[in-house]
Amino acid sequence: MFVSATFRTMRFLCVCLTIFIFIISNTSSFNVTEYIDYIEELSRDEQFLEDYAQWSAELFSQPDYLYGKSHDAFPCPKLKVNQTSIPTSVHALRPSDVKCVGALGDSLTAGLGAHALTPVGLFFENRGASWSIGGDYTFNRVLSLPNIVRQFDDNTLKGYSTKSSVIFLKGQNSTHNNLNVAKSGDRSIHMIDQARILIERFNSNKYCDLKNDWKVITLFVGGNDLCIFCKEPQGQHSPENYTSYINETLNYLHANLPRALVNLVLVFDVRGVQDLNSGGPVCRLLHKRTCPCAAFPSQEQNQTLNDWIPKYHQYLIDLVNTGRYDTRDDFTVVIQPFMAHTKLPRTLDGKLDFSYFAPDCFHFSGKGHSKAALSLWNNMLEPVGEKLWEWHHGENIICPTEEHPYIFTSKNSK
Repeated sequence: MFVSATFRTMRFLCVCLTIFIFIISNTSSFNVTEYIDYIEELSRDEQFLEDYAQWSAELFSQPDYLYGKSHDAFPCPKLKVNQTSIPTSVHALRPSDVKCVGALGDSLTAGLGAHALTPVGLFFENRGASWSIGGDYTFNRVLSLPNIVRQFDDNTLKGYSTKSSVIFLKGQNSTHNNLNVAKSGDRSIHMIDQARILIERFNSNKYCDLKNDWKVITLFVGGNDLCIFCKEPQGQHSPENYTSYINETLNYLHANLPRALVNLVLVFDVRGVQDLNSGGPVCRLLHKRTCPCAAFPSQEQNQTLNDWIPKYHQYLIDLVNTGRYDTRDDFTVVIQPFMAHTKLPRTLDGKLDFSYFAPDCFHFSGKGHSKAALSLWNNMLEPVGEKLWEWHHGENIICPTEEHPYIFTSKNSK
């Protein structure tokens, strides 16, 4: 009965949404042509809507699916250090010194589809639950980088995104996005534009003191480059081009952003998307739009991914290791590699655990965002050269110590 009622609701909403997108498509900055066609097709496909209703009901019935495991008490003690002195070096930056957070990236940073009970939900970006920049609720309910940092700074942190945005409306520019400038569908070539938007928002003085406040900015992109490389001109998304775009973005941030630590998160291995096809027809249908080149690769395309993905990682490491972003004492870039070698999560009986994914079997669920947040934070508290290259499964939050109360950088890791 529940699935049947949900199916009827889905069909009505999909039809209404298709009409609505068509009306606004001429004024929206987001290219929705493919999405319009696909939604129209799906809205007429009763079998898809029935399958989606059953699939989402199965996912949403699982414990902790919306937000991940809840936390009763914050595990890190207050350190006996001078919290009143503001450091002048990024290599002495403590979590309590961070007053502002920002993020650049794609739909995984925008939180697309994290709470998508119906197909319509796949157009909603749950930015308040985003692993690197979301600030909905508190640490006890939503585990995110900002909600962890807020435990150290007496809730004075600014810049984090809250609530939701709609991918084809304001999206990137929604009111509650704050310094989350990520845009669904963006690739590495778009990061320089996002960096300019970020600096514009800083210069507006609505969020933070650009010159004096310490900031942590997280940059994570590359999934879309790898997911659509076979649909674009040959070589457009090569590791060389990818690295060049990231370099351009980091150069801009370095020149315009004082007192900042940039988390450069290595891209995840999209080859796992092919295994996620096993979730069923809903997964396979939606992968045709979210990640076609990795979900359904030819032998040649698979060889390209095998070659490119390690280079996407190593070239960024080599770029940061040049030291070009360490020419000032108030700015640095730190590679956070926890996504790079993450394997698809599995249940105790060895089956793929889809509870970490949105119903499209690609984007993170709230539970997935929570795990990514924990891993990002723990990477930040691990020395350079000793960072875990995969999700921190079964681990607790790492706490700063009296011996090393700082966020690790290349210089203070030695």
